[in-house]
Amino acid sequence: MSKLLCLLNGSKKKSAVILELIELCQSTWQRDFTILESTVEKELILIAKEHASKVDIVIAIGGDGTLNEIINGLIASGVEKLPTVAIIPNGTGNDFYQSAGFNSFNINRFMTAISQNKTISCDVGRIQADEEIRYFMNVADIGFGGAVVLSLNQFRKQFGPGFSYGLAILKTFFSYERPKVQISSDSFEYRGELLLAAGCNGAIFGNGLHIHPGATIHDGKLNMTILGKVSLFDYLRNVLKVKRGKRIKHPEAHYFESNHLRLKTDGTILHAETDGEYLSGSCFEISILPKRINILPY
Repeated sequence: MSKLLCLLNGSKKKSAVILELIELCQSTWQRDFTILESTVEKELILIAKEHASKVDIVIAIGGDGTLNEIINGLIASGVEKLPTVAIIPNGTGNDFYQSAGFNSFNINRFMTAISQNKTISCDVGRIQADEEIRYFMNVADIGFGGAVVLSLNQFRKQFGPGFSYGLAILKTFFSYERPKVQISSDSFEYRGELLLAAGCNGAIFGNGLHIHPGATIHDGKLNMTILGKVSLFDYLRNVLKVKRGKRIKHPEAHYFESNHLRLKTDGTILHAETDGEYLSGSCFEISILPKRINILPY
């Protein structure tokens, strides 16, 4: 019998469907099912790291940030054969869930998939910001998106997640100044101003924006989207296209594949984010770990 570990962000409310799922898992697997909730920020990293070699399946209940913590903990464990990750969407955007092409959550489908031991080998992105290393399942974004996340973290405690997201975008829109950067990869060179640079394992971020249409989570490739000297007004004019999965047509919008990219500044600290988790630095390297972890399709 498989050993299952269910991990949740303890600060988030459990819906009726989530409570039903937990009860069903407990009755099905009994002693082989454990549920743990975080009590402080980033605690799920430590919990996942500690249990990486002890369980067969990790059920991640939450949004992109919760999944990001769990993945970072699992990979940091150093365990070669990691447990399968089963993702239950319970966040604001659930962008990786959309990037993976999953349908809306269904308990019966989920339970059937576990019993049949279905898996997909999924790539994992790696980003190093100065001396800090972070892993991501979906998208790592340097520039505008990171600045939005920084503002979002400041507003969240006062206004809650929904209203804070719009407020953070609005604040960043009027205050963001494009930094000057140098970008190099095996197929692309760029020097100039930067709106954002995104390393994309998945196609969708920012609550439904197709940052790199066609990006696939299991093809062993890292897709790059670079928006250089693109004004925020240019970006806003294209938002509906981006929502529909269309590429931005602009001389400073670049889409390409590269499994390694280096971005540096003159020492200016840039904002960044990995699956909604804030990061900063003046020198970044982005790469891909092909087929590093199995996820449960259902």
